[in-house]
Amino acid sequence: MTLRRRWLRITVIGTTVLVALVLGVSVANRFAGPLPPRRLVISTGREDGAYHQFALAYQRILASQGFKLDIQPGPGSVATLRRLVAGEVDAGFVQGGTAPGITAGVTALGSLFYEPLWLFYRKELKLSYLSELRGKRVAVGEPGSGTQQLALRLLADNDVSGDNARLMPLSAADAETALTSGSIDAAFLVVSPRAEIVHRLFANRDVELMSERRSLAYSGRHQYIAPLRIGEGVLDIAHNIPREEKVVVGVTATLAVKAGIHPDHVRLLLNAADRVHRKGGLLERPGQFPSAANLELPLNDHAERYLRVGPSWLERTFPFWMAGLLDRLVLVVLPLVTLFPLLGVTLSLLDRRHRHRIARRYEILRESAIRCESSSSLAAVEAEVESLRKLRRDAVEETNVPLMYFGELFHLTMHIDLVLERLERRRQALIEAEAATRRAINVPAGR
Repeated sequence: MTLRRRWLRITVIGTTVLVALVLGVSVANRFAGPLPPRRLVISTGREDGAYHQFALAYQRILASQGFKLDIQPGPGSVATLRRLVAGEVDAGFVQGGTAPGITAGVTALGSLFYEPLWLFYRKELKLSYLSELRGKRVAVGEPGSGTQQLALRLLADNDVSGDNARLMPLSAADAETALTSGSIDAAFLVVSPRAEIVHRLFANRDVELMSERRSLAYSGRHQYIAPLRIGEGVLDIAHNIPREEKVVVGVTATLAVKAGIHPDHVRLLLNAADRVHRKGGLLERPGQFPSAANLELPLNDHAERYLRVGPSWLERTFPFWMAGLLDRLVLVVLPLVTLFPLLGVTLSLLDRRHRHRIARRYEILRESAIRCESSSSLAAVEAEVESLRKLRRDAVEETNVPLMYFGELFHLTMHIDLVLERLERRRQALIEAEAATRRAINVPAGR
């Protein structure tokens, strides 16, 4: 019995410690892992494009946080996606409408800004619909670019293909040269509204921008497309560019990351994206981006929480590297912090259990003392004496309690001895009274 109780106590305390540790480790594994590498690689478009300029801004922000961001320029979004799938880079800018059906775990951290799809054409053509490009010479963007992927997709919606049009894979610079020289009839461009090429083409009186009359039809067909209204003078008030309001098809640029990227890198990149893009632009409202809207890639789980609640208090208060260390310190200490309340409750319950066992014996002792005062039966008193002697033996043999309760056990045995002494005197008195009664009536003893 004593051994069983000892194992019960060990089991209760051990279970409490185990639960606390499991809880703490589970939380730590859920929200943090090892410290992230201090170097990341990001894929962009050409060095004269907006993606590369934004990457330079990210690079400066990450450097201030103690991280190095290497920039790898390339032809565009399709090439960036290939690099992400292969794990060659950690992150990259991807144009909406370029993600293939299978991206091998590549996820989005959010959309960043609008990118208009400009269709500039020779003014004498008077284009109103993409279907009118049949039989024309059209620059659709260089291979590996998001421009080519998006242009071909929209042309396919209008039954325009290489079978009924001459689709030419030209870069933006080559397309501008060919269009202004008359070598091609139209050119698709996906570039920033602040890009010099856009302003030059608007200034060219032989070139016109097509206003997309069916932008709502495209946005309903493709989730990553949004109609963009380019109001009169929005691009340049002084020179009134454009000279009249235009409507173009717009897509959102996405910050994408490879599969298995470190959660700290997700928050680090989103922090930089927030600082760069939150202020808005010519086509974006302040605070509109980064956003979870108009995404073609699945949203990263860690990014979803960041976009919903923002950075943690630690990240807002301390440098990112210090916030990471403090966060992990909290998670290391958490199992101990969790252990103390649980252990306190457990020890309190064990304390109550031990004290209840002692109190139960005191209750037996009190009832025995009360009966001792009122009992006039020798047999009853002798039964009480035997009961208290057994109670005392049990108290003396109670060795499976912590040492802190031995004092209370000693006090219990002393009080049992006091009541036993009174019961012995009471029994002796009853024996003498019974003997005196026998002598008085002259009854021989023992009959």
